[in-house]
Amino acid sequence: MKLKFNGFLVLLLALLTQVAFAQERVVSGNVSDNSGMPLPGVSVLVKGTKTGSQTDFDGKFSIKATSSQILIFSYIGMKSQEIMANSTNLNVSLKDESVELEGVVVTALGIKKDEKKLGYAVSKVSGDEITKSGEQNLIQALAGKAAGVQIVGSGGTPGASSKIIIRGLNTITGSTDPLIVVDGIPIDNSTDQTSAGDNPFNANLSGINNSNRALDINPNDIESVTILKGPAAAALYGARAGNGVVIYTTKKGRAQRGLGIDFSTSLAIDKVSQLPARQSKYVQGTSATATAIAPSTPQSWGPTAAALGIPVYDNVGNFFQEGITHNNNIAFYGGNEKATFRTSYGNLSQTGMVPETGLKRNTIRLVGDLNLSDSWKAGASMQYTRTTNTLVQNGSNVSGVMLSLLRSVPNYDLRDYIDEEGNNKNYFSSYDNPYFTVNENPATSDVNRVLGNIYLTYKHAQWLALTAKGGIDAYSDARKQIFAVSANNAGGIGEVSFNSINNKEFYGDLLATGLIPLKTEWLQINYTAGLNLRSSQYLSLYSRGRDLAVRGLYNLSNATELYASNYEANTISRAVFAQVEFDIKDQIFLAGTVRKEWSSTYGTNVNSAIFPSGTAAWIASNTFDLNNYVKLSYGYGEVGIAPRAYATISTYSQPFMTDGFTDGLSFPYDGINGMTVSGTLGNQNLKPERVLGHDLGLSTKFIDNRLSADISLYHKTSKDLLINVPLPQSSGFGTDYRNAAELVNKGIEVELGYDIFQKSNPFQWNINLNWAKNENKVIDISGGLTEVSVESAFASIGYYAVKGQPLGSFYGTKWARDDNGQKIIGSNGLAVIADETGNLGNSAPNWTGGFRNTFAYKGITLSAFIDVRRGGAVYNGTLARLHNFGISEQSADRERTYIIEGVKADGSPNDIAISAKDYFRKYLGDGGGAAEEAVTDVNWVRLRDVTLSYDFNVKRFPAINNAQIAFTGRNLFLDTNYKGVDPETSLTGAGSRINGLDYFNNPGSKSFIMSLKVGF
Repeated sequence: MKLKFNGFLVLLLALLTQVAFAQERVVSGNVSDNSGMPLPGVSVLVKGTKTGSQTDFDGKFSIKATSSQILIFSYIGMKSQEIMANSTNLNVSLKDESVELEGVVVTALGIKKDEKKLGYAVSKVSGDEITKSGEQNLIQALAGKAAGVQIVGSGGTPGASSKIIIRGLNTITGSTDPLIVVDGIPIDNSTDQTSAGDNPFNANLSGINNSNRALDINPNDIESVTILKGPAAAALYGARAGNGVVIYTTKKGRAQRGLGIDFSTSLAIDKVSQLPARQSKYVQGTSATATAIAPSTPQSWGPTAAALGIPVYDNVGNFFQEGITHNNNIAFYGGNEKATFRTSYGNLSQTGMVPETGLKRNTIRLVGDLNLSDSWKAGASMQYTRTTNTLVQNGSNVSGVMLSLLRSVPNYDLRDYIDEEGNNKNYFSSYDNPYFTVNENPATSDVNRVLGNIYLTYKHAQWLALTAKGGIDAYSDARKQIFAVSANNAGGIGEVSFNSINNKEFYGDLLATGLIPLKTEWLQINYTAGLNLRSSQYLSLYSRGRDLAVRGLYNLSNATELYASNYEANTISRAVFAQVEFDIKDQIFLAGTVRKEWSSTYGTNVNSAIFPSGTAAWIASNTFDLNNYVKLSYGYGEVGIAPRAYATISTYSQPFMTDGFTDGLSFPYDGINGMTVSGTLGNQNLKPERVLGHDLGLSTKFIDNRLSADISLYHKTSKDLLINVPLPQSSGFGTDYRNAAELVNKGIEVELGYDIFQKSNPFQWNINLNWAKNENKVIDISGGLTEVSVESAFASIGYYAVKGQPLGSFYGTKWARDDNGQKIIGSNGLAVIADETGNLGNSAPNWTGGFRNTFAYKGITLSAFIDVRRGGAVYNGTLARLHNFGISEQSADRERTYIIEGVKADGSPNDIAISAKDYFRKYLGDGGGAAEEAVTDVNWVRLRDVTLSYDFNVKRFPAINNAQIAFTGRNLFLDTNYKGVDPETSLTGAGSRINGLDYFNNPGSKSFIMSLKVGF
């Protein structure tokens, strides 16, 4: 009986096996990567069995499986994918492990989070958008690409600095720069201006426009950018995050078969984008009836060139040249499950539109990650950059290129710039000829920089992982400025100066993270706790030699008069912090953070500061099982801006006296030195400025996630702002640096995205739009003050914080007006200037917007980005001076009289005619007119960038993974009401708190770029 039963089982088993094999059939198809390229050697396995296969050279596979079985596709360096074998023909696309999961962003401390769980707004910019912009400055590359983020350039010269302002200005006298973080380690992005210790003026108004140090990062090494805009997002960074945080994540290696190689090369041609229009009809002089040139004046109110029978020259057109940029990059990457690496080299060589200017940057970067075991992981990166720059004199400066060039008279050919002895020749002896400046007065910068970080992670269990990481950012900047004999900036006696800047920053974190084990599925609790230590060491040494004995020998030993000064600042801070996150049923996400920070810049009576935050996000679509995605979020946080170093004590300095025009008198004087307690009283009650912010957001996705919308409302209050409050001179001090002001920023941001067609459509059209509006107001200034100078500007116009007004308002002379707002005209026919100065406008735009369209079809991609700005005052001091000197195009209409619109003292309409010379000099110009006349509320629409690219089909070339050729135009179109250089400009650069100041600024550029990328 038992034998019969066993025989029956064997027969039944054989029958079932036969039925199973009868259901098997051949499943075939293709496997490709995320770019559509075929993947050879992909493992194809029937789940739960040992049946497997591999793709061939063309990415094709074939395997036997039943319709109910699952196929597992896996490949080194790719994310594995499981697909039901319910079809006999499958097309599979695998994604790189290095590609961030959709919706994952890098947040504070380098922690990656699912964006849907965040209770605050962030903006993301891809590395591809950075490189496509063609900008070599990482900050300038963000222009227009994120709502609420304003970028202010300082001219189109190589290495010119760029400033970033996130959601308005948060401080009056502190730095407005956000914190820049690369791979979790904060780096220095300062813009240092070389200034002698005996210079009593604001060095930002003249001299060299130096680079911001983010320039040392190669854009081709960037994978993605995350912008933490509000205090709730940035609270874990404490007193360094008062202006927001910009997080750059660099490219890393990935596990794959063999060695990967990426190579790219590009050629860019830069041209001047926009300049003030000039007249060339009337020549040098002060009288239209003169019979000869008057070389003793820089003005062009003389007779016509035709009347004197002399030629005219296009000095501006002759001076500028096409700038050429060569950019070459190569990267090697690879690895396996145990270790990955990436090493890259970038070489940038740029010649400027201004002759003899240029930039060279060489960058080497090494990145590696190592899985030591299942519990231990380590990694490190190192970057070395050498950046050399030849810069140009700028702004309010008799050696300034644009000052002499734009004022140049049409009858003088500037190319005749030097005499037989090598002395400066020009149409006006008090100005340096721009050709003399670029050839004989060079300014150079040589930066060597090392960035490095290392980490070690131990994962004990799901509830505990420990990470120790540290980083260093060290650079030296060797600067040299020459003023040749006969250069006006040095009084004609010749000068050489050196400025050596050394900066070191050390950063370290110890983190504990984990998921708290709970006996429930509806709640998850994650925590992060840690310690932070940061140290900064800064030293600037300045030396100068004047009155050179031997022409052309630029060495301090060749100087008769020697001077030296230095500045150093050493600071240290330490902090403890913690974060707890609650995930409730994948619907409600709550998080809270706190950071307690101690800093050497705080007063001893304060000692420490606490920065908390709390956020909440609710995915309503998960709660109500909606087809579309809907999330509401709210966040509150506090961040800060630390006091400047050594402000807690009263320091000594060399006193000086000046008349506002000359350098005045200072010690040492007549061989005798003198020191005195500086005019600012030390304050042991100093604490960090605090920015308290509320953030309310709505995020939605519709039409199968093809339509997305993110709307953010925010309100920030900046308290305890540090300002200089006047003290009675009888106290022995002039000012008290204290926490004494308050301001508010509030605004709205909108980001929209729409994929017009489904992903399966061969033709793709994607639209992205961002729009932002910010309102700013100074709420309170204590100490009995109603206004504070933000930074010294010109005598005719200042940049102020005024109680009840937006921060950064221009204040200067205004026209006197009657009750109806009509200008009052005096008996001489000229408008009357009011007795008191007034608000002339604010430099912040009323709103900004960006609009990108991207079209793609069979390897061809066309992308165009339009950048829009509405409002924001710019002081066009350049045009005011050109009017005054009779150089402006408008001033050529001078053979008639003018009547200024307004009313006379008796209220009747003005009918008093004045000469064209008085009209342009004393009304439109700065030869007696009000500063109000030179302030323009600026609007623009610009084609920020447009790129046409083609991805080649490289299937026939087994050694090549991908190849792309692209043509890019930057700033090709600009429609603006501004009559000057490109209004995206700043005389004082990124190291200044002043925005919107144009006084013979260097021009912006438009660029034509051709690039080629190949991957092996």
